[in-house]
Amino acid sequence: MTGPFADIRVLDFSRDMAGRYAAMMMCDMGAEVVRIDSKSEESILDPDNRLLDRGKKSLTLDLSDDLGTNFLKKLIKSSDVLVETWLASESKSSFLDYETISHINPLLIYCSMSPYGDTGPMADLPGDDGTVATFTGIHEGQGGETGTPLFVRLPLVSYGAAFTACLAVSAALVERLSSGMGQKVEVPLYSGSAVMQTTALIKGENVPIPRKRPTNASDGLPTYRLYRCSDGWIFVACGNDVFWNKLCMALNLYELLEDERFSAAPWGISIDDWPVLSDILEPKFKSNTLKYWLNLLRDNDVPCGPAETRKWFSNHPQVLHNKMLVEVDDPLLGKTIQPSPPIFMSASPPDIQGPAPIQGEHGKSIRHQPIRPIPFRKVLSHPLEGVKIVDLTGYIAGSFGTTLLADLGADVTKVESFAGDGFRQNSVGFQSWNQGKRGVILDLKTPKGLELFHSLVKRADIVAENFRGGIATKLKVDYESLRKINPKIIYCTVTGYGSDGPSSNLPTFDPLIQAQGGAMKDQGGDGDPVFLRVAASDYSSAIISAFGMVSALYHRQRHNVGQRIEISLVNAAFAYQALEYFQYEGKPEVGRIGTAGHSADYRLYEASDGWLFLSCQHPAEWKRMCLAIRREDLIEYADRKTRATSDEFLNMEIGTTIAKRSVNNWIRTFRAAHVKCAANRSINLIHHDEQAKEIGLLTENQAFDLGNIKLMGLPFKFSRTPGRLDLPAPSHGQHTDSVLQSMGYDQSSIIQMRDESVIG
Repeated sequence: MTGPFADIRVLDFSRDMAGRYAAMMMCDMGAEVVRIDSKSEESILDPDNRLLDRGKKSLTLDLSDDLGTNFLKKLIKSSDVLVETWLASESKSSFLDYETISHINPLLIYCSMSPYGDTGPMADLPGDDGTVATFTGIHEGQGGETGTPLFVRLPLVSYGAAFTACLAVSAALVERLSSGMGQKVEVPLYSGSAVMQTTALIKGENVPIPRKRPTNASDGLPTYRLYRCSDGWIFVACGNDVFWNKLCMALNLYELLEDERFSAAPWGISIDDWPVLSDILEPKFKSNTLKYWLNLLRDNDVPCGPAETRKWFSNHPQVLHNKMLVEVDDPLLGKTIQPSPPIFMSASPPDIQGPAPIQGEHGKSIRHQPIRPIPFRKVLSHPLEGVKIVDLTGYIAGSFGTTLLADLGADVTKVESFAGDGFRQNSVGFQSWNQGKRGVILDLKTPKGLELFHSLVKRADIVAENFRGGIATKLKVDYESLRKINPKIIYCTVTGYGSDGPSSNLPTFDPLIQAQGGAMKDQGGDGDPVFLRVAASDYSSAIISAFGMVSALYHRQRHNVGQRIEISLVNAAFAYQALEYFQYEGKPEVGRIGTAGHSADYRLYEASDGWLFLSCQHPAEWKRMCLAIRREDLIEYADRKTRATSDEFLNMEIGTTIAKRSVNNWIRTFRAAHVKCAANRSINLIHHDEQAKEIGLLTENQAFDLGNIKLMGLPFKFSRTPGRLDLPAPSHGQHTDSVLQSMGYDQSSIIQMRDESVIG
């Protein structure tokens, strides 16, 4: 047995990348995934699907006759999870909606991953990664909120939705072990986009206007940006004041530490003083080689990394140590290179179950044994109700994962030192990365503080941390120490490079992995590397860590054992660039028309008063688009290969036509023609969006330092056990007294421990 979901069967009905990828991740985690295709659909080889369908079994069914529908009913009765990416009207018209399926198998977890959600004014609006990314501000934000969007090459919406769907499905499976009932789970692409850019959603009277992300490499916050060296690019990431101090000392620029203009460094420098500091640092870095600066800064413990290519990163010593790329012999593509599962699990390790199947090859080998009823214990109010988590995390990659578990109903206690989470100084972001938690201050370096912490661990299900290597062991809060106190504890660590290996001792932040992993150079194309606005490494690590923790909970409930799990930012880089790292002989280069998109049929276009995204990649969609813009002469390019050889011409012709009318005019025209499109918008407009309100993606709370704020709500929707949003992020030590009182300490003991600086 391998993988936490070795006893689970998943039916994969998804047509789009996000659903296929979510099902693939469940397959890597041990589930038997059965890919269902219709015999009526034309089989077209999409090489990307050879990665997304790896390890799955394949069936083709003719649902137009009784034989096919009866076979499917038996299959549904024998399955635990169903994943689909249809519009609500499509699933209902096909009799594959949740209401119909749940009558066939009430134990089934039904996961819907539609573009915008299954209810609300946009429920039946077709969409994909490009259109949803445009609608939710990813392209506008990358352009620096200037009104001129910049196409983001990575399909971050689909990756975010896939990770979040895996988390939601695993939580529903955990809850099912208690209630014995299935339910519907919704994770639309809309939510996948929001969860990857939560900080950008925050608004409030006392919330500072977000700083504009630069569109050029040589721009932005001087303490956290790319610098050109004499022979390459380096990213310097001073994520807190300690690293800022180390940078000044490494560069022999001690005077900067005394300069009042930079006294609030690294995050609080006035935007007016950014050019002042940049004018000091830019010539400094240009004066020497990339290798020189990497050696100097790393010797002085300053977080930094080169901007490199994916090919370079594939041969990075830490990547090789983590075994993040493996060979898989595919029956259609031959030898392929594929990313490994990103999560380490000590008791139930994930693994690739094999290559993608030949379509329909398992038609005669699928069993139909109905799943056994699950003994009823308790109906829960929330998926993770009763789960207790002791949270030692900080920053984004650590903290946001446990916040998602709080959203699912877990009781999360955030334990901080007197210095506090290093990102408390980023008060706006701290709210979204830590909502739903109770906060306590313990000095773990004192015997009494460690004793209190151990008492929390005895009652806990999960301990989560993202300390730098060696600190957890030094503090005696590592897995080996804590499993002696609680043998069934699940221990999650989020690291930068990994807990061991040649780079494991290096400090890191999101953009350092972006830079080294190839995302920045890929976004920059033939020009300078580009810093992605979306903190993809951090958010991916956080969501995947949450998925890992819930998967370990499921495994523990089934097998009564705890375990250690780990996700690193390095491994996460391969998860949110899985298709980009997927290699096979003859793989074509992805083209680009400037900074607007991949091709004429999938890109941003400028109308008379703004921008919109147009997606019409399939031949039928292309024909509808041509008729909609009254360019019947372009229908002859409906074949993809023909379009590819005439891309520049088509870009000019379509662009000239679209420029003649307004965005709203074109949106109405394209939607009437059933062509996927979206108006370019800023993420801040989400708070005025009825669709976001309908699917529960928004909330408000009273922040301890910012007053009333609006921020992201729940990125998942459960039909029977909803998530929970009842606590704002805690002030430093806000709940110390109440937590200790719940542990049996009286007020006099608490006062004494505070006087002794054991607690705060």
